[in-house]
Amino acid sequence: MLLGPDEIAQRIQHRHRPGWLVWHGKHTGHYWALARWTPTPHGLLGAATPDALDTAIAAFELLHPKPAPPRSHALFH
Repeated sequence: MLLGPDEIAQRIQHRHRPGWLVWHGKHTGHYWALARWTPTPHGLLGAATPDALDTAIAAFELLHPKPAPPRSHALFH
């Protein structure tokens, strides 16, 4: 079964979660990703192929690591 571009984008997002918003641009034909933990436009990545976007995300995370997940304040009894 072949996946459509939107399903491929969802799989990329799932692979790199949390912290990424990934989509396929209908007009550009490119795949896009936004790092939610960076407040600058530098967290917006684009690539012509899903593999290229995966590589770009991995490289970005090396330079700008994701913040640690928040600690739970639940009490354990």
